[in-house]
Amino acid sequence: MRFPRSILLMPVLLAGCAKPATAPTPPSAAAPAGAPAAVSLVQPKSVTLNWTVDQPATVQAFETTPLVAKLPAYVRKVHVDIGDTVKEGQLLAELSIPELELEAEQKKALVLAAEADLVFAKKGIDVAKAKTVSAAAMIDQAKAGIAKADADAKRWDSERLRVADLVAQKVVESQTLAETTRQYEAADAMRKEAIARVTVAEQQAKEAEAMAGRAAAEVTVAEAKKTVAIAEANRTAALLDYTKVKAPFAGVITFRGIHTGHFLQPNSSAKLDPLFVVSRQDVMRVFVDVPESASEKAVVGAKAVVRFPALSNREYSATITRTARTISPETRTLRVEIDLANADGAIKPGLYATAKLSASTANALVVPAGAILFADETAYCYRVDDGKAAKLRVQVGKSDGGNLEILNWKPAGNPAAEWKPFAGTESIVVGNLGALADGVAVEAKK
Repeated sequence: MRFPRSILLMPVLLAGCAKPATAPTPPSAAAPAGAPAAVSLVQPKSVTLNWTVDQPATVQAFETTPLVAKLPAYVRKVHVDIGDTVKEGQLLAELSIPELELEAEQKKALVLAAEADLVFAKKGIDVAKAKTVSAAAMIDQAKAGIAKADADAKRWDSERLRVADLVAQKVVESQTLAETTRQYEAADAMRKEAIARVTVAEQQAKEAEAMAGRAAAEVTVAEAKKTVAIAEANRTAALLDYTKVKAPFAGVITFRGIHTGHFLQPNSSAKLDPLFVVSRQDVMRVFVDVPESASEKAVVGAKAVVRFPALSNREYSATITRTARTISPETRTLRVEIDLANADGAIKPGLYATAKLSASTANALVVPAGAILFADETAYCYRVDDGKAAKLRVQVGKSDGGNLEILNWKPAGNPAAEWKPFAGTESIVVGNLGALADGVAVEAKK
């Protein structure tokens, strides 16, 4: 059974309205002139109403990725063609950029040169350390020389004074004093020279320390140059890696746009033409636009049945995987997605499908579909009051094909009246509604 499209998309006032599920019952035998019309009556009943929404669906691959060239290059070799099944990371095509290949070799050589410079700089540190140790030893040696020279100077000074006293006593000749004085002067000179040697050794130690600092700085510079060289080499290698066109995931080649020898110019236009298009089809996405009136039940995990007419009406039981959680203001629908496993590859992107979503409404007040009359996209029913038919305008809800949910009513002849809920005790006419009119006398069939 099909319901009018306008009714399915009707907002809350006429949400989920549907035409009668059965044809109106034929009119009873003509009543005598002036006699009340015999009608069948029912009272609304509260039930759990099971209903469905059957909508067209769009099928797409779970992932579809166009692969484009990043750099100008020649196509060296193509390994796959349209329709081929590929694995994640599989090589699809090889591109050639000769100047980039040469640059990559140059960058590798610069890395080797930087490594050699670093080794040389580290050797400089070893040399500086050795000179520092040597300078420290020279300082110690010079200081030891000072002590010896100082002792010699004191000894000869004492000897000079003793000889001078002996000369004064005329025990020894003055020539001996002169000789002793010269020995003292030589020892004193040696002492001064030893002090100077200490100063020179200390200066050399400072130079060695400065050299060590410079060598350490040169090592830091060499390490930085090596880091830069490696980074440049890695950058060139990364660019060169773009010449290997690989599959981003396991899937099917649905488009091929290159041949061996093609020259690719990705910067020639804003729009890049793909080399390949890879489509993942082991899982398919089914897109369904659910009417606003049913959006409340279209939640993640809700059950659905997807049918493919082109596959001999094959049906797949599934659940809603994700929703947009937003009602489109243009279509008044909620976009939902259903993931379908497609191990055998029977489902193709672009296939026409329908999706049936099942839901239920608890404590729904319903009447048979034959109790509702649709005219000009508006629902009506007849309630019997004191033996007369009162025509009511009705807000209807969901339908299970045989019953319709009734929500509120107001007199059909008074559009400005407020909507009122059904109490469930009303006597509602079923069937042959087209033969009735507001205010006519009726009686229940016996």
